[in-house]
Amino acid sequence: MKTTRHLLALAVLAGTCVLAHAQAPADDEPEIASYSIDTTVKLSSDRKTRGVSDTFGRPGAELTVEFAHESGLIGQFQLGSVSRVNYPESNRLNPMLALGWRGGNPDALHYGVAAAREWFPQARVTGAPTGFDENFNPTGVADTRFHTSYLVGELGWGYVTARYLYVVSKDFRGANTSTICPGYLASDPAAAMDCYGQGMRHSGGTQLFDLDLAYPINGSTKLIGHLGWQKVRNFRGLDTVDYRLGLEHTRWGFIFGAEVAGAKARDRALFVATDEGGATRRMDTTKLILSIAKRF
Repeated sequence: MKTTRHLLALAVLAGTCVLAHAQAPADDEPEIASYSIDTTVKLSSDRKTRGVSDTFGRPGAELTVEFAHESGLIGQFQLGSVSRVNYPESNRLNPMLALGWRGGNPDALHYGVAAAREWFPQARVTGAPTGFDENFNPTGVADTRFHTSYLVGELGWGYVTARYLYVVSKDFRGANTSTICPGYLASDPAAAMDCYGQGMRHSGGTQLFDLDLAYPINGSTKLIGHLGWQKVRNFRGLDTVDYRLGLEHTRWGFIFGAEVAGAKARDRALFVATDEGGATRRMDTTKLILSIAKRF
């Protein structure tokens, strides 16, 4: 929680400085806004990231604040909900901060670069084995956090945007030998032992690619499409192709959304989660997601 407070304080301080600078008009000149700040609050029947549920298939919420300056400087702060089933011991929050630059024409060729960091406060897996000997005794243990850092590049034309992300942190959302190999135990113990037998491995260097479409059908309705590829370093079973297709309709000051979203995983056993009551769900399953959002 301490990390989250520091992050919020940083975001507020940065926003205050930018506002103070942007709102100071020159002498004898009319005041002209050189920046924009958009805030969106969203509720949805499931909160998925790259086609995989972060909320154990349950409803989720997120707050997004986007900043853009006429110089091309951009920033985004997002605070979303997650489940403790997916992220053990977490405080059920997932803050994310991104800073970068974007240029070009939004209606034609546009491009940008950014750095991003997401946190999962208090979430951790402690004392998990990293391997076993011939008598099935642990040969080591590891403590894992889920925080992840990215470098981002994007290139688009009109309604279509392509985005490439490279994971520069040690792990991608906590994926390493101690957290991934146990996923095989229930369905394929031999695969689990083979996974452990390769030693302690991390997923830093994972590559993600997204292709997004936002096509206005009319003044109030927009077609939303997405296709994504995930290549997880050292853990091919986590590789996915994710997708979403839906509509967003603006009415009465709200944005109503309906989309079909999910993922096709190389090894689906690794995308199964079980809660404390023994209920088991697949996080990558394709489902209809309904949402309502308000932009300020």
